[in-house]
Amino acid sequence: MASKRPTVFAVDEYDALEFDAVLVRDRTVVCLDGTDSVRAIPLDKVNHIDADPDTMLVEREIPESFYGGGEYGFVDLDTYPQVEQHLEELDAEEY
Repeated sequence: MASKRPTVFAVDEYDALEFDAVLVRDRTVVCLDGTDSVRAIPLDKVNHIDADPDTMLVEREIPESFYGGGEYGFVDLDTYPQVEQHLEELDAEEY
C-alpha cells in the first residue's frame, strides 16, 4: 500500500524520503516538503517513487509557476492549494 506522502527511494540514501510533492522532469526529481526547501535528485540516482496514484498529475496539470512544472508528479493538494486552484481553472476552461 502506498504511503500517504510521496516517497522517494534514492540510491545514496539508506532510508526512504517522504515529501509533500515530487515532480519528475528532464533528468531530475524535484522534491518539496511544504516549506521553501527544495531537494533535487538526479533521475539516475532514484530507484523508485512510491505514491498514491490519486495524487498523480501530468504535464498540463502542473503549472510552470510551481517550481518549474514537470512531466508528471505527485502532489498533496492540501499542502499546495495553488496547484488545486490551477486544476480548477483547467476544469473551468471551455473549448
